[in-house]
This record gives sequence, C-alpha cells and structure tokens, in this order.
Amino acid sequence: MSAFPISGPLSLGDLLDRTFRLYRARFGLFMRTAAIFLVPMLVASGLLTGASTAGSWELLAGMMNGDLSAQPTSGGGATGWVFLLGILSIFINGLVVLVLTRQSIDALHGDDQPMGQSVATGWKRLWTYVRMVFLQGLVYGAVTAGVLIVLGIIFFLMVALGIAVGLDLESLFNFDNPAGIVAAIGAGIFLICGYILAVILVLTPTIYYASRWIVAVPVLLDGEWRAREALRRSWALTQGNTWRVVGYSVLLWLLSFLVVSLPVIVAQMATTALFMAEQAFLAVALSTAISAIFSILWVPFNASALVLLYYDLRVRKESYDLDVRIEQMAAAVQEESEKLDTDLHG
Repeated sequence: MSAFPISGPLSLGDLLDRTFRLYRARFGLFMRTAAIFLVPMLVASGLLTGASTAGSWELLAGMMNGDLSAQPTSGGGATGWVFLLGILSIFINGLVVLVLTRQSIDALHGDDQPMGQSVATGWKRLWTYVRMVFLQGLVYGAVTAGVLIVLGIIFFLMVALGIAVGLDLESLFNFDNPAGIVAAIGAGIFLICGYILAVILVLTPTIYYASRWIVAVPVLLDGEWRAREALRRSWALTQGNTWRVVGYSVLLWLLSFLVVSLPVIVAQMATTALFMAEQAFLAVALSTAISAIFSILWVPFNASALVLLYYDLRVRKESYDLDVRIEQMAAAVQEESEKLDTDLHG
C-alpha cells in the first residue's frame, strides 16, 4: 500500500500537511539530491559573481575619487563566465526539479528507488522539459507583449485626446493657486493608480497561464508525454479548479518568500553592511552560500507540493483514488491467491 495514499479530495491545508509529511519522510534523499546538483552551481555562481562585483566596486570607487581612467584590477573576465553559467543553470535547475519530482512521485507510492534511477529518468526527460519551458516562455512573452501594446495604444490615445481638446498642462498645474496644487495631486494619484492597474493587467495573464500549467512537470514525469501534451494535460486537470490552484500557488509563494527570499535579502543586506566595497567579493560569496542553503531546503518541498497537487487534481477529475483502491484490492487478492495456492501444494 502507498505510504501516503490519496484517499479523496484534499483541502489546501491537507495538501500542505501531506507535503510536509512527504518532505520529512524523504528529507535525507531530497537534501542529498538537491545538494549534489545545486551546491557546485551556486558555489561557482558565488565566486564568479563576487569577482565581477569586486571589479565593479573598484571601478565605482575610482570614479568617486575623481579618477575617471580607473580600471578594475580583478573580475575582468568574470562577467562572460557569469553569463555562460546562467545558461548552464537553466539545464541544471531543470534536471534537479525533474529528479526531485520523480523521487516525490516514487515516495508517494511507497517506492524506494535508488537515486541513480531517478537521475536517469530526469535526464531522459530533460530535453522535453526544456522544450516545454521554451513553449511556456513564448506564450508568456506573447501575452505580455500584447497587453503592453494595448496599454501603449490607450496611453497614446489619451495624450492625443488631451492635445486635441487643447489641454494646457502649464496653466492646469499652476502651483501659485490651490486649484493647481489639487490638480497636481489628483494627477499624481491618477498616475500611481494607472501604474498599479497596468502592472496587474500585465501580470494577470501570466499568473493565469502559470496556474493552468502548474502540474505540467509532474505530468511529464508520470508518463511519456511530449511537451505540448504535458501542457494540455495540466490545462485539462486544472479546468474548473483555477481559483483553487491560484490560491495554492499563492500559499507556496508566501512560504517561498518566508523560507528563501526574506532570509536571503536580510543576509545580503547584512553582508553588504559588514564588508562594504573593500571586501565585496567576500560579501557576495557569503550571501550566495546562504542563498544556496535555503534553496536546497526549498526546491524539494516545492516539487513535493506540486506532486501532491497533481494527484489531488487527478482524484477530482479522474477518480484516481478509486483506481488506487482497485489496484490495491487486486494486489491483495492476488497475494492471497498465491498464498492459498502455496498452502494447497505445500
């Protein structure tokens, strides 16, 4: 029987509870897997970023001292390596997510697969995963560009309308009278609200698509799906559960902020204040090391959370729990039959 059976639809709280249980049960395996892939990459990133930052600090310090011809004595070739490492990190991060997702699926079904097997499975699905992420990026980019174009047209039309009606901004915002001050304050509030609305309009489609594709990675690891097929299946599973999935995503984002982002921000501020420009390399290296620790803790948890959500959606859409129970009953009957046969012929 599964160590963490899905016996019916789960609430968001139950999903997080099951995620913590799964995370604790496989904590050692998850930490080893994440560390093997992430530590070398993050250490290299910290060293290269530190060297590049140190060179930038030297150049900035020279310019502040009036030496416009100052040249950095270190970090000159680090920037190019940082760029190459950034590209490589896309594949490394993808592989570790795939491996951890496979391990979470196995753990959910009570299977103790060796790490090498899950790594082999992740490597086999890596290029499909890269194609899937590329397709998602194209959609996000196209939707964002479309929203920005519409907003740009609206802004242009508003400016053109103001010019057409002969709006005199200089007389309207005349600070020598109270009416001008009120008009300036009103315009400032209008611009702030417009900016907030624009940000919401730009982010909303991306959040929607990301929510509909939230279980695409577990889908990819739970079968031989191609990139587009995995996206379509995730879209079908989340149909009718969009708001619930968005709420779950928000909960995971809040946990990520508290567990990873906030400690890293505090660490970066602290190291920058302690070491300043004179030891910029050490400051960046230390903050990167702290970031690595918290990332290693978070990535497996997030993978497990999405796996639990995937199976919960299957329960809701496909009665997956009934299939599991039937399989368990069939296995139990088969076991009893074999035992009886052994007793009769023994």
